[in-house]
Amino acid sequence: MPTHTHFPLAIYQADLPDAALNKLGMLEAVRDLESSDDEKRNFEGRAWTGDIHGVASVQDDSRFGWLVGQVETHTRLYLQELGLELKDVALYIQRAWPVISRYGEEIGPHSHLTAHVSAVYYISVPYSGSDAAGCLVFLNDARLNEVCAGLGLENTELFTEWNGLNQDQAAYAPTEGRLLLFPAKQRHAVAANETEDDRVSVSFDIVLTAKPNQTTGKSYEFLAPPPSTWKPFGTAI
Repeated sequence: MPTHTHFPLAIYQADLPDAALNKLGMLEAVRDLESSDDEKRNFEGRAWTGDIHGVASVQDDSRFGWLVGQVETHTRLYLQELGLELKDVALYIQRAWPVISRYGEEIGPHSHLTAHVSAVYYISVPYSGSDAAGCLVFLNDARLNEVCAGLGLENTELFTEWNGLNQDQAAYAPTEGRLLLFPAKQRHAVAANETEDDRVSVSFDIVLTAKPNQTTGKSYEFLAPPPSTWKPFGTAI
């Protein structure tokens, strides 16, 4: 009998048609945001990321308005491809931040556990479409088909080929003007930029909740109520 495959990781990819028209404005905005912060908080060899430098709300910056609109449109398309009914779901951009990766800089393995969907858009990429500027790498921690632990390690090399049944990671070469969306809980990393030029991108975290004024229904069992209904501590009646 043939082997059936299940549970694929769905990565959404879109090449935005107006990327070139919006590149220079956003690139200038990212440089401006980086220069506004004098204190370097990233470790040596790690990319400059706005989220740890107090720059995590570019969704409210008009210079990124075109990109925000694209992210909203393609997030809906991505979720619909996953089979979600969106009429009872509210979507929020929780935060968004620029990233600059210079020569030799990388981003270590991590997940975005406070969000539901994550996105990355590549504003400027040297040698666009090649691995040289640093691939986005999705890590297959579950290894559902690893019938014997460690078979894929370098000191065993027992696989005749890497494929969708045994691969421990999937790598996406950065491509200028490309938007990628993926589950925020998926652990990922970014390989080092091996070029002399900067790779500049913007990352987004997106949250799903129930819609406002929806106080009953099946969606409330798994979706958080809308933030407008939350009661802060210290506001007792």
